Amino acid sequence: MRFRIKQQVLILLAAAALIVGFVVLRYLPMHRKSQTLESEQRSQQALIQRAQTAEAQIPKLREQLDELNLSLADFENKIPADTQLGQFLGRVAALMDQYRLTEQQITPKDQIKTGQLVCTPVTMKCRGRLEQIRMFCESLQSLDRAVRIEKFNIINDSDYSGSARMEIEAVIYHRSNEFAMNEQGGQDNKN
Repeated sequence: MRFRIKQQVLILLAAAALIVGFVVLRYLPMHRKSQTLESEQRSQQALIQRAQTAEAQIPKLREQLDELNLSLADFENKIPADTQLGQFLGRVAALMDQYRLTEQQITPKDQIKTGQLVCTPVTMKCRGRLEQIRMFCESLQSLDRAVRIEKFNIINDSDYSGSARMEIEAVIYHRSNEFAMNEQGGQDNKN
């Protein structure tokens, strides 16, 4: 009977050793590997999701790029390589005449060079009715030249006749001659 108990204990110990061995040597490594694979699968799914989201945005980004390229081309066209400041100021004076503005004064100041751009501050003064001044300003902004209005003052006449005096401090831009020559040389090399 003792032999039988010893035999049963040995069988139980062997079974326990097999179970522990299976758990330690087979189940736990496979469980860790399974968790690692699931984690990698989740990270790959997240990466795929981000890629699909980015892919969905590509047409919109292309459209924005096209709009920016058009805007840049328009900007490039509005900043000519040569100054032609006299001609441009003549067109401004013609606009003032067109809207029947009186007491016209257009005074350019010293140019300011900032890298590739040359800025010419200009003071414009005239007198007219508010509607005439508004139409002049809209036309000035729609000219084919980059003009930034920095200061804009309208001073009402003391007699309240409906006439007002306008004073504008604006900046007119063009590209420096050195930059224009370098750009032209680069285009010649491309051709």
